[in-house]
Amino acid sequence: MKKALSISLVVIIVIALAGAAMAFGPGYGRFGMGPCYGAETQSTPEQTQKYAQFQKDILPLKQKMLQLRTDLMTLRTQTTPDWKAIADKQKEMVDVRTEIQEKASEAGFTGFGPGTCGGCGMGRGMMGTGEMRM
Repeated sequence: MKKALSISLVVIIVIALAGAAMAFGPGYGRFGMGPCYGAETQSTPEQTQKYAQFQKDILPLKQKMLQLRTDLMTLRTQTTPDWKAIADKQKEMVDVRTEIQEKASEAGFTGFGPGTCGGCGMGRGMMGTGEMRM
């Protein structure tokens, strides 16, 4: 009886450790996947200044997006959600996101949004998962 209990306990511990190891994955790091994090981050002072100006220009749009997300969460958590209002809020978010992407294109930043960094994983971007190339 003790032997069966000991074997069961060992199996449970092994499964728990294996599950935890798989949950962390193959070591993508805190900024995204793979070794590409620093691959395209070398920029000139002019490019850095241009990007800083771009960030300053889109700050009101980013604030509006944050407000829309907050409003959407509020609408979704109501006891009786207004699905028309939720759909309208989502459409408004798409419009703001498109406007940010247009400004990125006008500023000369291509590859904005979800994408890969040289084919090896997720790149960096201001919306979380994407890369911006100058």
